[in-house]
Amino acid sequence: MLSDRPISEIAERALAERQRLPAAYAALFDKILREDAALQSLLNPAWSWIEKELARLDARLDAGKGRALCGVSLGVKDTIVVAGLPTRAGTPVDLGESLPLKPSAAVAALQEEGAVVVAKQATHQFGSSAGPAVTRSLRAPDYYAGGSTVGGAVAVAAGFTALALGTDGGGSLRKPAALAGVAGLRPKKGTICDEGEVNGALFGQSTGLIARSVADIATVLKRCPRLLRAALDAERPGPLVIGIPDFARSAIAPSAEQALDAAAIRLIQMGHVVVPVPLRIDEAASRDFFIAVNFDNWTFHAPLLAARADIYAPAVARTMRLGEGITPQEAAAAKLRLADHRARFLEAAAARGVELLLTPSVPLPDARIGTASPQDLSGETGRFTILANIYDLDSLSLPLLREAEGTRSVMLTGLGISLATLLDCAHGLEA
Repeated sequence: MLSDRPISEIAERALAERQRLPAAYAALFDKILREDAALQSLLNPAWSWIEKELARLDARLDAGKGRALCGVSLGVKDTIVVAGLPTRAGTPVDLGESLPLKPSAAVAALQEEGAVVVAKQATHQFGSSAGPAVTRSLRAPDYYAGGSTVGGAVAVAAGFTALALGTDGGGSLRKPAALAGVAGLRPKKGTICDEGEVNGALFGQSTGLIARSVADIATVLKRCPRLLRAALDAERPGPLVIGIPDFARSAIAPSAEQALDAAAIRLIQMGHVVVPVPLRIDEAASRDFFIAVNFDNWTFHAPLLAARADIYAPAVARTMRLGEGITPQEAAAAKLRLADHRARFLEAAAARGVELLLTPSVPLPDARIGTASPQDLSGETGRFTILANIYDLDSLSLPLLREAEGTRSVMLTGLGISLATLLDCAHGLEA
C-alpha cells in the first residue's frame, strides 16, 4: 500500500482507506526493522516518530488538507532539517545544537500535502565523497552504492519509502539512484528550496528527488506546487533534438553502452531526433567550479572546524580545508567566469540545434568497493553527472534496462528546455 505502487495510487488509496494507514505503517516499520539492518539506509527509525507523523496527517485531513500526497512515505537526507528530528549529517552529534539551522521549507511543503516522514536517510559525512559510507548496495555488500544521497536511493529501491528528498552537488543523488535502479532528479539550483540544509548554499549543489519512476517524480512536483520556487513551465510540443556527446562512449562498461544504444533507439521510435554532438566539459569550467565549491565549503566549515574539529573524519576535514587559501575575490571571479562558461556551452549546443543530452548515468555500473579510494570511485562514477552541476542544468537519471545483473540507467540533461519538457521526454522513454 505504501511503496509498491505509483505515488498517485498510494495517495488515492490512503485517502480512501484512511483507517488502514496505521496498520500499513506498522507493517512498513516491521519491514524496515527486518531488512534495513543489512542495508543501513535509514537512521534510527522509531515507531513513536511515525505515530506523531500519522497524527499530524490526521489533523490535516480533518481540516480538509493533506490530500494530494496523502500517506506517501518520505525519507529525508540527513543534511536536510526536519523539525523534531536531529540533523547529524554523518557526524556523531546533532548539528542543530551548534548551528542556526531552520526546518526545511521543502520538507514542510511535502508534509503539508500529506507526505509522512518515515526517518532520516544515511549520508556521507557532510555529503562529502571523502566521508565514510555506511549504506550498502542492494545487489551485494561489495558493490559501490553511489554518492551521498545513497540512503535515499537504497531506501526507495528497497521499498522502505516511496519518495526521497536529497541533494546533488556532483551526481550525489543521480549516481546512487542509477546504481539502485530508481529515478533521480537534480533540477537547476534553487528550483526546489534549499533553505534548511547544512551548507545548502554550496555552489553547484541542488535539492532533488528520488522515486521509483519518472512518473512518480512528476506526480510529486505537480501535486506539491509549494515544493517549487516557481511553477513548472509548459511542455514544448513536438520532437526534440537529442545529442549524444562524444565523451558519452569513453571508457564505459559494455552494459552502459547497451543501455545508451537502447535509449537512443527508443527515443527515435518516439519521434525525436538523436545525433552525435562534439560537446564536452571545458577544463577551465571544471577548474572554476572546484574553486567555487572549495571556497564555499571552507566558508561554511571553518568556524565549525575551529569549534568542533573532533566531529570530523580526517579525510573530510582535509577536503573542507581545500578552500582555505582561496580569497573571496578569487571565488567571486570564478563564479562570474562559470556564468560565461555556461552561456558558451549552451550557445554551442543551440548552434547545433541540440536541446537535450543523452548519456549513461554512470560509466561503470558494476564498480566494487575497495578497487579505489572512496573519492576516486565517486569521481570515476560521476564523470557524466558532474556536467549538470558545473553548468547548472536540469538532469535526470532513469532506469531503462532491468537485467539479472542489475538495472542499467541513462541520463537526460536539459539544455535550455523547460523542466516539464525534460520530465515528459524521460517519462516517454521510461514507458
